[in-house]
Amino acid sequence: MSTSRSASFYRKARRRAGRFGRDTRGVTAIEFAFVIGPFLVLTMGTIEVALVHLMRSSVSNAVEHASRPIYTGEAGCATAQSVKTDICSRIAMQNTTACTANLKVVLEQLNDFDSKRSDMADEFDDIEDSVDPGKAESRMLLRSYYKWDVMFPLLAETLGGESGTIVLSASTAFKNEPFGTDAGCKPTS
Repeated sequence: MSTSRSASFYRKARRRAGRFGRDTRGVTAIEFAFVIGPFLVLTMGTIEVALVHLMRSSVSNAVEHASRPIYTGEAGCATAQSVKTDICSRIAMQNTTACTANLKVVLEQLNDFDSKRSDMADEFDDIEDSVDPGKAESRMLLRSYYKWDVMFPLLAETLGGESGTIVLSASTAFKNEPFGTDAGCKPTS
């Protein structure tokens, strides 16, 4: 009797297993569960990379445009704050207060375009703002460093940053125009 009960149990179990194997209800939900994770990672990664490139382009464009008043002499005695404000006014998607706090600028005069530049610190917080608008016809280098908070912090390290931020840099080299006597930096003291 016990063998017939166990045989009956195995037959019932095989039938139920066969029905379970043929049952396709819920397959879509299971497939969706497997696919949604990688899909979201790819989608978020694509959005983040697009935003980083947009900001990198925006910062580069802003630095390029902010250099014009300097090399034409319109900026007069430019300060770090005035250069930062000019750059931040041209960066998309940022308010000026947060932008100036996350932006470092270094404007230096070079002997020639091949000469050694001042060394920059490795950490963003160690970079000192410095602006020397130079004299007429001097060779200049404007560098900017912008700390960007990434949208998806898990991707920050992959994009070359840490702690949920990456530093975007942009620079432009130019030669000041011959301003004449009515333009350029004229100290009042």
